[in-house]
Amino acid sequence: MKKVISLILAVMLLLSCAVTVYATDNSREFFFELTVDGGNEKKVQPGDIITVVFTLYRTDSEENYDMYAMQNEIRYDSEFFKLVEGSAMLSNGISTTEIGLRDTFREFYMNFVSLSGGESWNAKKLIGSFQLEVIGQSGVTKITNQDYLVSTADGKDSYAATCQDVTIILTTDCTVIFETNGGSEVPDQIVQYGETITRPDNPTRDGYRLVGWYTDIDLQNPWDFDTDTVQGNMTLYAKWEQGVPVDETPGDDGNGGGIGNLWWLLVLGLMGLLILILILLLNKKTVKFETNCKMKIQDQKVKKGGYVQRPAEPTRNSRTFAGWYYDAEYTERWDFETDKVEDNMTLHAKWI
Repeated sequence: MKKVISLILAVMLLLSCAVTVYATDNSREFFFELTVDGGNEKKVQPGDIITVVFTLYRTDSEENYDMYAMQNEIRYDSEFFKLVEGSAMLSNGISTTEIGLRDTFREFYMNFVSLSGGESWNAKKLIGSFQLEVIGQSGVTKITNQDYLVSTADGKDSYAATCQDVTIILTTDCTVIFETNGGSEVPDQIVQYGETITRPDNPTRDGYRLVGWYTDIDLQNPWDFDTDTVQGNMTLYAKWEQGVPVDETPGDDGNGGGIGNLWWLLVLGLMGLLILILILLLNKKTVKFETNCKMKIQDQKVKKGGYVQRPAEPTRNSRTFAGWYYDAEYTERWDFETDKVEDNMTLHAKWI
């Protein structure tokens, strides 16, 4: 019993650990701007080809400055767009890579790194452009800046930065898909851009009760039907927990039904605790970190389906740390907020 109590306390301590947040250098400020035809909103038709332009501004001063390293991951929906191969036009020294994500989204990665101790840039700098073909048939989508940064000279921090995304409109009637994750089917809804979604009837699933609807496949961001508005074509995902659905729970009929409910809750809670303990004891996976530098990072033991705790960023002379990747070829970026551990694995540090 003492071991069980100690294990529970250890789990609570682990959950209470906060992810380290690194300071932003406010001595310079930057603005990452995406535009299509000079604006941040564009109406299109199926088959149209649009040109996405990425411009970087220094907003705290109009003077030239030394650029050491910069990156931006420009995300788009591959069910709405198709990249036009060979369409990229880039400033000198800019490198690109197209990255496939776990869902329907892809990212067009642009980056720069100086190999000579900094390069003089204008306060307004056209980084590059690329073209996308519209393959969607209806709705609205956004092309967004992700993991954007301008590095300090030593590569340990990044300067303050904001961004402007682009909204692309085919039609204002957006499709909302309900992914019930094993529950009964829920019909799609057509919702006007900027309006709220009508809460659907709850799906059913044997042995489970519905917790709610979420905007992401990893069930981290809940949707509020009363206040949240549709900003484009989207999918909502059902989250379930084991137990008797609320409308099927035995009620208090005056003969002890309320006490019965309490016992059911206690039994279910005990079962859940036992399952958690078994998972923690029998289903731990090892996560290694390949830093590609002299600095070493301790392995982590993570339960299957759990999240890796973001480690301290490694440092390397004259190089800028650009994130952790699932593979040594740096094609699949690891997201500590959404990606889950399924097996023993190694995360690889990318440098620019």
